[in-house]
Amino acid sequence: MSDLYETLGVASDADTARIKQAFRALAKTHHPDVNAGDERAEQRFKVINHAYATLRVPATRAAYDTARFHERARARKRRRRAAMTMAATFMLTVSSGLSAATWIGIG
Repeated sequence: MSDLYETLGVASDADTARIKQAFRALAKTHHPDVNAGDERAEQRFKVINHAYATLRVPATRAAYDTARFHERARARKRRRRAAMTMAATFMLTVSSGLSAATWIGIG
């Protein structure tokens, strides 16, 4: 999920007037009429329009914020799980090495 606030260059607590202002500035820069033949500008313009269409309506913005919150929570949980797996693997490796060294008699 792309961050629509980042797309428009506004903070997540920005009001609708600030969102509209940011959209208009970006739309003016990336509009296909201004950048005739530039495929990247046209794609960027579509992304900007999508972000604005989502964030300008309070109901869709609230739904997006909720989905964004849950996605970030899932990402944190995945990172925490990965860190725990790495720590457990490290501890198992170290304890196995120490056990083998003790068994062999390396002091």
